[in-house]
Amino acid sequence: MKKLVVARNIGFCFGVRRTVEMAERLLSEYGEIYSIGDIVHNPLVMERLKSKGLQVVRTPEEIEGERFIVRSHGIGTGTLDCIQKKGVEVIDATCPSVKKIQSLIKKLDNQKYFIIIIGDKKHPEVIGLKEYGKNTLVFGSRDFSKKVKGLEKAAVIGQTTLSFEEYTKRVRRLTSLPLAREVVIYNTICKVTGERQKEAREISKVVDVVFVLGGRNSSNTAKLYETAGRYNRNVFYIERMKDIEGFSLSGVDSIGIISGTSTSDDFISEVKEYIKKIGYREVQYNDKRTGCRKNA
Repeated sequence: MKKLVVARNIGFCFGVRRTVEMAERLLSEYGEIYSIGDIVHNPLVMERLKSKGLQVVRTPEEIEGERFIVRSHGIGTGTLDCIQKKGVEVIDATCPSVKKIQSLIKKLDNQKYFIIIIGDKKHPEVIGLKEYGKNTLVFGSRDFSKKVKGLEKAAVIGQTTLSFEEYTKRVRRLTSLPLAREVVIYNTICKVTGERQKEAREISKVVDVVFVLGGRNSSNTAKLYETAGRYNRNVFYIERMKDIEGFSLSGVDSIGIISGTSTSDDFISEVKEYIKKIGYREVQYNDKRTGCRKNA
């Protein structure tokens, strides 16, 4: 039997689903809302939202409407102030996990900690987080060692979409440097992201080919791709149906499907139906010994 092994944790995560549903509800009611940057990192989802009236701009100055939705990755306090000064209604669709880190940074800042952020300095989540404290710095920034040397107190947090392994590795590198007298390290990696990375590792070991469903611009999807690639040589991004249609599966007895947190249920269903039509039977990853179980 040719198997299609589907991850248990697949499709939108809670935070992305909340953001998308908020946007759709607002668009249905008002017909137009603005955002700075994509509210989620998935081109198919964004195309659908734009077709309903979502206006994506780059700066507060470009906002011409009455309502603004904050992307799931959050937004910096300075940018938010600029938007509010325009008299625009702001609807906050920030992922709850990111909101917790924003609050944590504010608390640590009040306690006079210097805050070190581990993550991609160009990612919108990290760009936004930097503005929630007076003294924040991304690990790896220019002259980082000089700026953190001799601190009294430092706190370390991580971008939610990092893998736990990657975060741990960077923390080890960081703590090998001469830092503050007191260093506090927080595990701010999203639990959902961690669960998906674990499944990516396990599924990749028991199938011939792995399809990673999601946007190439998605950080957590990229981490899944990297994780799967460490255990399986045949790992492929599937961002659109054209990426899989016509794909040669000759000699492939088992396919694994995993997805980023901003990949829609509709797209996942479309991919699964296509694979099942060419002779694969869907099973769901469930057990470490057997690797999978039949779907009911």
